Amino acid sequence: MDTLSRRNCLGQALSALSCAWLPAAFAAGPEQRVIQAAVPADVMADYARFLNGRDPLSISDFSGPHSRRDVVEVVLLHQALAIGGWLHPLEFVDMPSGERLLREISSGRLICSATTYWEQDVAGAGAGTGQGVLLSRPMIQTGEFEAGLYTVESNRRAMSARTLADVQGLSVLSNRNWVVDWATLEQLGISRRQHVTNWELMPRMVAAGRADLLLAPFQATPDLSLTVGTVRLLPIPGLKVALRGTRHYLLAREHPEGFGLRSALDGGLQRLLQQGVVRKAYTQSGFFNARTASWTRL
Repeated sequence: MDTLSRRNCLGQALSALSCAWLPAAFAAGPEQRVIQAAVPADVMADYARFLNGRDPLSISDFSGPHSRRDVVEVVLLHQALAIGGWLHPLEFVDMPSGERLLREISSGRLICSATTYWEQDVAGAGAGTGQGVLLSRPMIQTGEFEAGLYTVESNRRAMSARTLADVQGLSVLSNRNWVVDWATLEQLGISRRQHVTNWELMPRMVAAGRADLLLAPFQATPDLSLTVGTVRLLPIPGLKVALRGTRHYLLAREHPEGFGLRSALDGGLQRLLQQGVVRKAYTQSGFFNARTASWTRL
């Protein structure tokens, strides 16, 4: 089976399963219609594994296998919408790239993203793409997002880096359309930046020796390792990078239910933020990570 066929089959399977993961509060009634939301395919797969048959509204412990920032954001989306009184069930559609996700939401074909994105990425989108996108209230504030410099354990040069000068001599994978990531690497003086459009390709390229590292949020695993497919990556010990900006769920201005969803979502998120649920979720997923608190910010 070729790559496109595998991707289509995966997308069909995820779309078929997505409604089965909806909590009872979102079960479609006679006057309700299913509304489609966007989510990366790898996040959807880990979200299903993380839930393991549980109702997302019942989750109060966000730790455990397959927990990570993106995954708990899908759970928080469900919980916030339920608190905000949203009644329509959501069906998830997997997106191959952030650029495609922005186009689908901007056009109003999909109502929202199930995970958060940088405000700067929306503002910097080309051809007016960002003009049709509404932002939720911020989930991550400026200065809160810290990333590790992830590489394979066998890359001894990268793993032995201890200073900014050491890191500046390494090659890094990113996506120039990720405005905050790309600008951060540029500001750090990393000249060997390689543009890759697909996130899932990046770990494989690092494992194949085509680059030294990539930026990724810290994980809740015992050794902070990140596993993508068959590739296991570790952060360079003692170093981290601060990414500046705010992150939001993206909502469709042109969708007939777009403003209604934003009202419900923002109301629910305010409650979750006030109750400390958002910080708890980010902490238990490893994103806010006490083990890296003393690491040097480059």
